[in-house]
Amino acid sequence: MPVRLPGEPDRLMGFDLFEWLERFDNISSIVVSTIAVLAMVGGSAAWQRLRPGRVTGNTESVRALVAAQRDTVPAHAYQFLDGSVSALSAIYVRQRVASGAGPIGPAPAFEAERLLRGDEHLLLVGVAGSGKTTFVGHAVRELARGFTGTGRGRGGAPEQVGLTLPATALVDRSLPEALAEAYRFGLPTVLTGQPPGRSGRWLVLVDGVDRITDPNVRSRVLGQLREWAARADHPYRLLLTTRPLAAEEATALRTYFTEFHLLPFDPADLSMFAERWFRDRVADPDRAATDRDRFRVDLDRVELGGLTGNPLLVTLAALSWERRPGVLPPGPAELLDRFVPHLVESGAAAVEETGAALGRRGGSGTAVAGWLDEQVEGLCEAAAAGWLRDGATVAAAVGWTNEHAPVPPGGLLRDWPGRVRALLVATGLYVPRGADAEPLTRSVAEYLAAGPVARSWLEPQWLALMAEPASRGTAVYALARAGRATESTLTRLAGGTVPQVLAAGRLLGAGIPMSDGVRDMVLAALLRHWQAGERPLAAECLAVLGELAGAPVIRRAVFGIASDSRWPRQVRSAATTFAAVPVLHRPAPD
Repeated sequence: MPVRLPGEPDRLMGFDLFEWLERFDNISSIVVSTIAVLAMVGGSAAWQRLRPGRVTGNTESVRALVAAQRDTVPAHAYQFLDGSVSALSAIYVRQRVASGAGPIGPAPAFEAERLLRGDEHLLLVGVAGSGKTTFVGHAVRELARGFTGTGRGRGGAPEQVGLTLPATALVDRSLPEALAEAYRFGLPTVLTGQPPGRSGRWLVLVDGVDRITDPNVRSRVLGQLREWAARADHPYRLLLTTRPLAAEEATALRTYFTEFHLLPFDPADLSMFAERWFRDRVADPDRAATDRDRFRVDLDRVELGGLTGNPLLVTLAALSWERRPGVLPPGPAELLDRFVPHLVESGAAAVEETGAALGRRGGSGTAVAGWLDEQVEGLCEAAAAGWLRDGATVAAAVGWTNEHAPVPPGGLLRDWPGRVRALLVATGLYVPRGADAEPLTRSVAEYLAAGPVARSWLEPQWLALMAEPASRGTAVYALARAGRATESTLTRLAGGTVPQVLAAGRLLGAGIPMSDGVRDMVLAALLRHWQAGERPLAAECLAVLGELAGAPVIRRAVFGIASDSRWPRQVRSAATTFAAVPVLHRPAPD
């Protein structure tokens, strides 16, 4: 028969428990559902205990809380290793969102602050470093700044006061209990179980659902949140933030939560970030404006593979530029050198949980747990190599652990593939895709896969990677990560064998920085081997030259070689012949 609370009718808070169990069963088992029901019953009882007969007794504590929220500077979600970062209130760029479950086709974007208005419960999804926690801090501060205490907000809607809660606080606690625990240290204590005013409500920002790494525990928490969202007899409006969830979890949440996705920075956002960053960090306004403009020019000039759409990477780029004004990394490798450790560290909770499970298997498990703690990045690298090779991310990582761990973990834990997938997703370097996972971007995958190549540098292996279009990105990252992207290396390649010359030409096409002299040396070597070499290598040299000739600076360089008597006659002849190719005449060199 249905569960009844003392003094309650046969239906719990307006809905039938058996209907609820049927709805919840699409993401979990009936056992998990039962646990969630018990948590809900406990939560309802806790709320009834906390709820006083009048709301006026909460007025003083709410006003004190709001005053503190106005003055609090939101903390950054990541610890920056090599520089202090300005307060978020000084550099915050208004974020944009788009519907995550609308009709087919591009959804219109709008400012994320609009999410703070309205009545619907919200699910805000964003990849690692996209600014989810930043938005939570900003939202709480904005709500506090607009607080009047009248109970009515814009357009007569209930006035809202923000409450932040890490999703992990809901493990083994109901929502009212977790909030009461989080806010019981205020002076005076905030009574979160009653509304913040006669017509007001709490906007509860539950941050980091993805940080609950155990899928069974996360299922219980999501079940509880769905049930609170299904009800109307409480003072809470919910906004959940998370990295991308598994499809079945996201689908279940959409029953009661409207899903939105944080959008990456666009050029206007980058300009606004640069404006605010240098205005806050440089005392002299004229110098701040000069630094801002130089930074934007440098950012536009350097090929970063679209990675600067990520707010965290933009911040790292600014720190890098600030340390060496006028110098940005030649590509995304230096930024990813900083970005990846941040994300690997963010998966520490999942590593600890997996380590504990291994430790329960005895001495061998303890040894594997200690090994895993030091090898998370290696695990991510193996997964990236597998994804680039055949799309099998988890299988590649599982095979790597079974090969390299002190004892094959697959023989210790039957659910090892699932745990490996959870570890990959917990770092934020991977997002769930069905039973597998895929890297955040192809650039991230190539960077990770380049790690083993860079550490055990073998030039023949590297040349083989450079020769294949599918692996060329990995090779370019490997060169950068091995610290070999120097003019001396490029000079040596240009004077070497045809495969080495081809590699140098492809590096030139990849945007590796080099002086004009080294660039011309590479072009001259390609021209020489094209004209005098043997097929098929000569044909490859011609193909590389054709690709390079799409850039005006390369076309001008070829014309310059053809008319420069310092180059050998053979090279000048080849340049002259190549200059007759129509592609070099669009447009004629300046």
